[in-house]
Amino acid sequence: MKLNTIIRLPDGRIGTICYQGLDGVGGVWGEHEFSIKPGEFGCQLIAPEFMLKEKEMEPILRDYIYHRADVECVGTDFRIIKQGIDL
Repeated sequence: MKLNTIIRLPDGRIGTICYQGLDGVGGVWGEHEFSIKPGEFGCQLIAPEFMLKEKEMEPILRDYIYHRADVECVGTDFRIIKQGIDL
């Protein structure tokens, strides 16, 4: 998923994608616009507040060095409101 993609969850919450790695896709709550320069890595952006993973994955992701201790797994049911940018 592209950086800055805006999604809406079934419960109405809106988030912006700011993370994509081997462990999945994540973002932060609200609408934001992040920028990244060529050659930079996504880990230089803000740590995701949520991940598009099933709830059962929370304990595993919370132990992972790049994730916040309170990262929330919100599932995989969402709607794209606005496509992000290509890097």
